[in-house]
Amino acid sequence: MKNYAVELRGVSYQYQGHSRSAIHDIDLKIEKGSFVLISGASGSGKTTLSRCINGLVPHFYEGSFSGEVYLNGRNTEDFALRDFGTIVGSVFQDPRSQFFMTDTTNEIAFGCVNMKLPREEVWERTKNSIERIDISKLIGKSLFQMSSGEMQKVSIASCYAMTPDIYVFDEPSANLDFRAIMELHDILAELKSEGKTLIVLEHRVFYLADLLDRMLFLKDGVIRDDFSRQETLSLSDSDLKRLELRNFSLDALMPYPHPSDLQKEARPILSLSHVSFDYGRRKRCSQAEVALLHDISFEAYSGEIIGIIGDNGAGKTTLAKLCCGLLKESAGTIAINERQLSRKKRIGRIYFVMQDSDYQLFGDSVLNELRIGVSRKKSDDTEDQAILEKLSLWEKREDHPAALSRGQKQRLTIAGALKADSRVLFFDEPTSGLDRGNMLRVAAELESLARESRVVFVITHDYEFILTACHRVLYLNEGKIDQDFPLTENSKDRVLCLLRKGGASSG
Repeated sequence: MKNYAVELRGVSYQYQGHSRSAIHDIDLKIEKGSFVLISGASGSGKTTLSRCINGLVPHFYEGSFSGEVYLNGRNTEDFALRDFGTIVGSVFQDPRSQFFMTDTTNEIAFGCVNMKLPREEVWERTKNSIERIDISKLIGKSLFQMSSGEMQKVSIASCYAMTPDIYVFDEPSANLDFRAIMELHDILAELKSEGKTLIVLEHRVFYLADLLDRMLFLKDGVIRDDFSRQETLSLSDSDLKRLELRNFSLDALMPYPHPSDLQKEARPILSLSHVSFDYGRRKRCSQAEVALLHDISFEAYSGEIIGIIGDNGAGKTTLAKLCCGLLKESAGTIAINERQLSRKKRIGRIYFVMQDSDYQLFGDSVLNELRIGVSRKKSDDTEDQAILEKLSLWEKREDHPAALSRGQKQRLTIAGALKADSRVLFFDEPTSGLDRGNMLRVAAELESLARESRVVFVITHDYEFILTACHRVLYLNEGKIDQDFPLTENSKDRVLCLLRKGGASSG
């Protein structure tokens, strides 16, 4: 008889206030020590399934639950919520959402302290976790001054200290650069070698190809396919596209063909001349919050989609904030349509979609989010519906933005950009947490924006998205533009090489 780490029997769950179940009639058995990838489009039920395993459903989220969940052969209906942490370690998309302390050492020890373990054992577990996850350089560091990759490691170490047998990772690569993703790969490999059961919910799957034993594909709250390792890695590109799954190999990818009729206008829309940024009197502004820039010059023309890449900390987001007027340059000039504009005059002229969508959503419904700042006379119901339908959000139009999945929130901020009048738009990691289908939809909408006599900038570590959407690449290195080149079949390998240089500091 097989020994199962996780077993679900007829599990269904419907969130309070929702009209239909997020998952229904799930039967699932996961063997101990196996590595299971759970895939599927945004909103397919992946996160809800994981919450049934780690106890957040039904102990934390209110709703209607039915069925049975067994962990290591024990029925979880007999568990208190605190019992789950000793069996299941959960690592969320945004590690900040699971932090309780302000520094790394206390955060790693926090779970053990709450288990009321003896002081000596808490310290021993904390030291062992630090060594196994290899984060000794982060000891005593403030959680508020860390990169996404560093925070991810601390959250894993916090789980490891509680010695769970099962780990659930919910889109762990969503906020990571290339190097941090490969460091995550090595941690997962280490956990697998220790015989841990690993359940990973993920869209960007290239780094998991050599680890997975099995892939479950969810659609509409149901497990539609259950692939073995061999079946998973044998899926053709057409199969992956049909399932809206990303590629397991990056090397064979090619740039998408772009319309040949995108002609540069005689004048650039946006031009920077010898622009620099330093802290000046902003002593409170730390390196973790914003990077320095040195002598930045370039021109951007109507119809271009420009990818901005580089290590974390290279200055990519700082550059966007300067252009938008959120920061003031210490030297140089920034012009729109060859008209030099001060920082205050740039505010509102350039649209910026931030990486963390929660900071940019204010409406009480998806539909009303598009209407914020738009007078009733200028409001266009037909346009709003068309935008939401393009991004697969029309069915969610009455939902509160806070109730959306991460990918859906990301698409809603992009919907706001489609509604904006700005001729220059910056998107900061617009595809974090997006499946292949929605990645392609976002790329198509950016192409549409570019064809409307606009210029679009994309700050991203997502190689698949760069090949899909971008015409040109700016590579920032230590606050300077190190390379500026068109994206072609001949230059795609250069992009992958630059991304693989990675960067683990904050940016």
